[in-house]
Amino acid sequence: MIITLTTVVGVLYHLTFSHHGPALLTPFKEKIEEKNRSLIMEEVKFLEEQEKHRHFHNIAEFPEMPEDMRPVCFICHSDYPHSKSKKVRALLNMHTQFFTCEACHFENKPGIQTVFSWYNPMDANPKGPFFGTSYDSESGNLEAVNDKFSKITAFIKKGGDLESTMQKQDAPLALDYVKIRDQLTPNERDNVKKKFHVNIKPKGHECKECHDRKSILDFNKLGFSANRIVDLEQLNITGMITKYETFYLPNLFKDE
Repeated sequence: MIITLTTVVGVLYHLTFSHHGPALLTPFKEKIEEKNRSLIMEEVKFLEEQEKHRHFHNIAEFPEMPEDMRPVCFICHSDYPHSKSKKVRALLNMHTQFFTCEACHFENKPGIQTVFSWYNPMDANPKGPFFGTSYDSESGNLEAVNDKFSKITAFIKKGGDLESTMQKQDAPLALDYVKIRDQLTPNERDNVKKKFHVNIKPKGHECKECHDRKSILDFNKLGFSANRIVDLEQLNITGMITKYETFYLPNLFKDE
């Protein structure tokens, strides 16, 4: 027993502190790294790094929400889920700063009454001020706020109570799916995904449904300032998107 213990301590000491000890572990370390290597992850990291250095792109640091509080949509979709239409994908993805997926994609069915309100997975009763509701009087930019996580979402009215339409990743179905999804065939996976989309419509609201004086959003009740409401209701860019198929930009930065 003493001999065995002494041998183990000696080997550990040699591997840790001796001149050549750590080098002996290098082949094992490289073998493990090669086994865990993912070409997809390497490409993701490469593209992230490339994006940071792309002209005009300044990626700001922002706090990450705990994994179990993130929307269940993020299991399959990214933080920038709109990619099909090159024409409007940037605008749609910009909206994800202010809205949950369900705010636009929850499908109202007969007998269900929904209202829009602020939702924060880390605060059952968020009070604001909320990001996007007012301007900084000096800079003219949107006012910075302490609340980094609240977004507008659809709530179902049940008597005097409001029930969020949000599905979080700590829901039993989501936890079970994450656990077994790699064991499913593509068809089986698609069938499970339908359960997450049972109240979700593929296409969100049209621009004019929100950006209009008769908006489905009650900007006053949601806490937006008067000048911010005017800007949101009379947004010129909605007309540009709905009236024109092609955008032409001046060649300001090209050589003559």
